[in-house]
Amino acid sequence: MYAVFRPRAVRSTIAAMICAATLGGCVTSGGTYADDQYLTPEQRRLRANEDFNRTIGEGAVAGALVGGLIGALAAGRHNRAAGALIGAGTGALVGGAAGYYVAKKKEQYVNENQRLDAMTADVRNDNAKLEAYIANTRTVVAQDKAELARLRGEYNARQATKADLDRRVSTAQQDAAHIQQTIGRLRERQNDYVQARNAAKSDNPGANTAAMDAEIARLNRQIAALEAQLAELNGAIAITKTG
Repeated sequence: MYAVFRPRAVRSTIAAMICAATLGGCVTSGGTYADDQYLTPEQRRLRANEDFNRTIGEGAVAGALVGGLIGALAAGRHNRAAGALIGAGTGALVGGAAGYYVAKKKEQYVNENQRLDAMTADVRNDNAKLEAYIANTRTVVAQDKAELARLRGEYNARQATKADLDRRVSTAQQDAAHIQQTIGRLRERQNDYVQARNAAKSDNPGANTAAMDAEIARLNRQIAALEAQLAELNGAIAITKTG
């Protein structure tokens, strides 16, 4: 009955729950179509990209789960429920979204200005990665649009089958799904950075956040550019499916 609270069981359970709580952080991505022989190198890079799989604050759920398990273990056999609730609350407090990120930075940097510089560098690093991702995505979208137009013309001229057209539409839809997922994760990430910036300002009202603000604004512009690319691709898919 109490096997789950034995130390070995707790360690195993914690590891499993962290993997689950971080949205597949323990599983390599790639997707069903990763080995599709028709994919271009750019499409393979798009699908293999893991730079933005997690938000900066995804320790929240894991923190609550692990805190609950540790609290239950520490509380003793007769106080498991109370210990679990206390532990979960503490875990959520320490791990909560941007709060988790800020807490980790406070562990690393006692100096508030150094902490702000480190957070600014993190946003800048994400912007650099996103710039490369957008360049690759731009190529993928151009390839998809060109192939969809070519196959649409061949299908109308009875030089390609419906199966050929449907397969290419499916591939483009997969590309769009990957881009859409990345946009969602980036929006969450941006929100976490805004909250972290606000926390830094709250801790030190006189802090100069101009550099971090500029990087967050740049991140927002790049996400908007990615959304525009996705809209182009979805438009080409819709025309092909209905044309």
